[in-house]
Amino acid sequence: MQSLPPILRLIHPLPTLLNAAVAAGLTLVAGGSGTRAALAALTMVGIHASIGALNDLLDERSDQGRTEKPLAMGELHPRTVRTIIAVSATIGFGAASLLGTDCLQIAVAGATLGYLYDAGVKRTWLSFLPFALGVALIPLFAWSAAGAVIAPAILLLSLAAIPGGSALALQNGLADYQLDRAAGTHGIVVRIGQRTTLALATLLHVIAFAFVLFGTAASALSLALGATLAAGGLIVSAGGEAHRRRRGWELSACGLALYAAGVALSTSA
Repeated sequence: MQSLPPILRLIHPLPTLLNAAVAAGLTLVAGGSGTRAALAALTMVGIHASIGALNDLLDERSDQGRTEKPLAMGELHPRTVRTIIAVSATIGFGAASLLGTDCLQIAVAGATLGYLYDAGVKRTWLSFLPFALGVALIPLFAWSAAGAVIAPAILLLSLAAIPGGSALALQNGLADYQLDRAAGTHGIVVRIGQRTTLALATLLHVIAFAFVLFGTAASALSLALGATLAAGGLIVSAGGEAHRRRRGWELSACGLALYAAGVALSTSA
């Protein structure tokens, strides 16, 4: 990450691109055209980039000394960051509007959750919730982008994404535990401690897996690979340096993406 240009580091590229890839892939599986899949991806990139940049703008002072934060390290000017936020949001909402009213409404809901997190929810007991609900919106957004009827299995996938997304949020919080504690950002992870957080994240992953296993017809292969990645991510999140623990939640996120792929493929078959 440190080798990336400052602007790319500002927009949190890996989760942004992962969400874009999942949205585009699900749109294609649901029967959408390549153009609509590209617009779905562009929506995700624009909105997530604006959320990530706003987060760093609002936390400029508390992020002092964090080498992975280009704004706090003086590599970017606040005016540049504000421009990136405005341009990214415009691109994201513009792409969503081209997909239709339903997609625009879902995009606005997802962006609002992210902006609320940036504005202060991250310092409360509910710090995990915007992330969890945002993840749950992705299957609904993709199916709407394809112009397809949202099947019961997709609704169930969105429900499974709530505990799954909550687990990812907790793992993300584990990576920044020491930094958040020092900065006074008392989200749920700082409040309940690392051991309890890891145990809760594990339980939430199990619940998400059970939703998909017993409620859908996802292939055994996608479930097995997804569960392996989710479990591997939990192991990585359990210890080591902060940069290593960040790879943990990203690995688990790839596991949830495999669940989504398995459910989507079985639904559209």
